[in-house]
Amino acid sequence: MWISELVRPASAYHLPFLRFYLPAVAFPLFFVFCALVWLALTSKGQRGALASWAFGALAGITFVALVFSYFYLWTAAVAWLVSVCALWLVGRRAEWRRVLIVLGVVMVTVAPGMIVYLSLLAKRASTVDSAQALVLTHRPDLFRPSEIAVMIVLAVLIIAAVRRFLTWSDPLVLFTASLALTVLAVFNQQVVTGRSLQPIHYEWFIGNYCALAAIVLTFGLWRRVGRGPLQANKHLLAVAVVALIWGGLEVWLAASINLEVNRQVDDISLVGKRLTQLAESDGTSQAASAGGSIPVVLVEDLRLADRLPTDAPQAILWAPRMLVFPGISEEENRERFFDQLYYLGYDSAKFNRKLDSLDWNFYAGMFPYYRLSRVVSGHSTPIYPEEIREQTKRYLDYSASFTGERAEKSRVSYLVLSASTEPNWTNLDRWYVHDEGERIGSFVLYRVKLKN
Repeated sequence: MWISELVRPASAYHLPFLRFYLPAVAFPLFFVFCALVWLALTSKGQRGALASWAFGALAGITFVALVFSYFYLWTAAVAWLVSVCALWLVGRRAEWRRVLIVLGVVMVTVAPGMIVYLSLLAKRASTVDSAQALVLTHRPDLFRPSEIAVMIVLAVLIIAAVRRFLTWSDPLVLFTASLALTVLAVFNQQVVTGRSLQPIHYEWFIGNYCALAAIVLTFGLWRRVGRGPLQANKHLLAVAVVALIWGGLEVWLAASINLEVNRQVDDISLVGKRLTQLAESDGTSQAASAGGSIPVVLVEDLRLADRLPTDAPQAILWAPRMLVFPGISEEENRERFFDQLYYLGYDSAKFNRKLDSLDWNFYAGMFPYYRLSRVVSGHSTPIYPEEIREQTKRYLDYSASFTGERAEKSRVSYLVLSASTEPNWTNLDRWYVHDEGERIGSFVLYRVKLKN
């Protein structure tokens, strides 16, 4: 984490592959896929051909699991498969039939899953591409830290092969080179496809690990022509110990930074349990089964608003990442955000104070995600003062013209407010009545009802 604060956009998750259940659950499958393809390409003996078919089929099944898990893992797997097969065809030409058989078995096994996946993808909402910051570009991207690392790896392998320290046709050399090429491929596929989708996810969640694997394998290859195994093993042990200590410190630091937020997540989960209990009596369960209108919850703390749908069956008025999901337009997203601010009593002074806090979650209600952080699109698109003034004016105009019709359209049934702050009922009391609230952990759950 300390290093990541100094180079490129800093990662917020350490160790990165353990960010959430995705990509953590699917992460090992990428390397399982690589191992199965390796076994399919290198199986020897009388049953070598049969083993190639079997391992190829298992690799295909693993790939399908990747497809329905995490986009950046399965696309990286495609890049690696193309890289390793291309290198195998060049470096071990005599095995071209085996390469084509393995590739064919994988593709046939994968085909049904890909047909389903692509058919679902074709039905995505029109807002998804813009919300996910899909960029149309052919510009190469060559200077990320992991790319520089694999360029060095490739240079070392080429020099070693030219000077005959290593044999270019060695399967392990080809495998190592394929991992290095994968890193370059995932960051530069847009040169061919013309589309780039948040490449920072490759950097954080798979590209860096492919680069690390290539580096480790290169050191392993170098041992063949370098120092004795005992001395090399001592060095590797020292590196492993340092890596374990460093990893422990990274996890400790990340946990320390997020400790208070995680405590609040625990408290909001208690609110979610209470809302789940109320779902039987407030019409949520009946509406969900009959396709009716589900009661809506307003969560004051924007950091926790994204979390509530995981814990409670009720709908949420607005959350910072609501636009990621299909079925909501940018205009509706902004209106819901303004409704939230209005009900919470935001005036010009409070709105400007919140702007000064530079809270990402607050700005997400007014600007596309790619405008808020260069990690999303890979380049900076600054927000200018006149744009902020325009959004401020839009909210104040919206607030001043709020009507009963709008209150009916954005009807809420619950408010989740911090117990440590005094609620501002100025705007809400014009249209709603509320109870005294129920204290749950560090929050108060209020039930509100629209006036006749």
